[in-house]
Amino acid sequence: ESIKTVLRSPENRILIKRMLIKCADISNPCRPREQCIEWAGRISEEYFAQTDEERRQGLPVVMPVFDRNTCSIPKSQLSFIDYFIIDMFDAWDAFADLPNLMEHLNNNIKYWKGLDARNLRVLRPPPE
Repeated sequence: ESIKTVLRSPENRILIKRMLIKCADISNPCRPREQCIEWAGRISEEYFAQTDEERRQGLPVVMPVFDRNTCSIPKSQLSFIDYFIIDMFDAWDAFADLPNLMEHLNNNIKYWKGLDARNLRVLRPPPE
């Protein structure tokens, strides 16, 4: 009933649509693990290429943490999750009840923390 009340207001409907778009845009940590890892790799490579190009052209480096020789992908993912994802998706979950997304998020946090605890800077642990 409270959701119906919220949806009656045109301003609230617009806000909810904007939230949906933003959440969809940054939702990678809420995907199943293999999809999350794949997209984390693609995004990291895009940022590595940007940093490489900025250095090649002698431009200021916008994201120095994305130096492909020193970057820890697990640390970058955990920072992104801490800064952008947790509060946003906690709020969205409270509004819309999204247990599957929250389960994937928690599993992915554990995954990245596990790699970071082993001081691994890569997407996946080395084969045993």
